[in-house]
Amino acid sequence: MGKILILSVTDREEHILNKIMETIANEPELNHIAPPLPFNILSFTNLEIRLKEQTVSCSGQLVTLTHHEFAVLTYLARHPGWVFSASQIYEAVWDRDGERCGTAVSSIISQIRHKLTPDTPKGGYIRTILGSGYKFISSPF
Repeated sequence: MGKILILSVTDREEHILNKIMETIANEPELNHIAPPLPFNILSFTNLEIRLKEQTVSCSGQLVTLTHHEFAVLTYLARHPGWVFSASQIYEAVWDRDGERCGTAVSSIISQIRHKLTPDTPKGGYIRTILGSGYKFISSPF
């Protein structure tokens, strides 16, 4: 019979838990059972989006986003790896016809990138797919 590890951490210590979970996940001989995250939290590498509170933390730091920035990030993050056109994003977030979205979506995505990963805005969580649109990458580094 194996040993069981039960660990509780505060929100500030969550980065420690993430490192432990990565180590466990990479060890094929260890079995691990982790309770699912609450449905109101989207959690990725160094990024946590709390839907009910409408807050975003990146690398443990609270990131202030506008309403549209939060809505676009959430829309993409709910579908990691999926490619969405600017029109699809505009229709989903602004609830209007996306035919004439202009630069609204690209501007919002640029602002999100700058706030989440200012040092590597093109290599962050949101990637541009030339000729197609944008997609969210759950592990950008």
